[in-house]
Amino acid sequence: MASYSNWNTYKNYVQSGGVGPGMVDGRFVTGAYTGLFAGPPRLASIGGALSLGSAISGSPEAAAQLVYPVGLTQSINISHNRQFNRIFELGSERSYFISGRTMGQLALSRVLYHGPSILRVLYAYYSDLAGDTVVPEMFPNVGATAMPNPHDVVIPPGFENFYINLASDLFSQPIGLLMIMQDVNQDAYGACYFESCVLPNHTWATDSQGVIIQESVALQFEMAVPIAMEAIELVS
Repeated sequence: MASYSNWNTYKNYVQSGGVGPGMVDGRFVTGAYTGLFAGPPRLASIGGALSLGSAISGSPEAAAQLVYPVGLTQSINISHNRQFNRIFELGSERSYFISGRTMGQLALSRVLYHGPSILRVLYAYYSDLAGDTVVPEMFPNVGATAMPNPHDVVIPPGFENFYINLASDLFSQPIGLLMIMQDVNQDAYGACYFESCVLPNHTWATDSQGVIIQESVALQFEMAVPIAMEAIELVS
């Protein structure tokens, strides 16, 4: 067990390793075992965080009706920014901090191989079968039937696999994004659902010397909701 009392620079790791609950050799968390899944904007649409956690842990068939895998992802970057106001007073060099708002951002990069483009796969759950512009859901899912705002899309985002028109009113509707992290034994490390994601930026890039097409999006999310599941116990 890692503690100050048994810390010895010559004899011990900072965190215990090799055996026991500490840093076990060969057991680690890696990006290769981190999955991203697109879904509806709010967990309430699919039964809440508890229902999603239970489905992930014990029922892959049920989870497959809630979220859709975002394949060929190359990188993901998540950041939170919290505002703090620093208050000084006359007659002292000391200061106080007043906590402000917290804003979350997410950047996602993906290779366009052959299937749905990144804008299409992020809106996999969405369904609009009325009017001139049809947006079919990509998989049978609970979110499409419990959609909080069944918006009738007017401006086409694209067709079939290729969505490219960020000016479409489809993209005024938020989405959700589930992230699951596992270790190399495929034991769950943790999970989080990013609620009410909007897409202010989309980039599509290739060049004459390149052999791949790269897509990326920048997202802003309203809240990162931790998902309780049968995960690895706290390592002390």
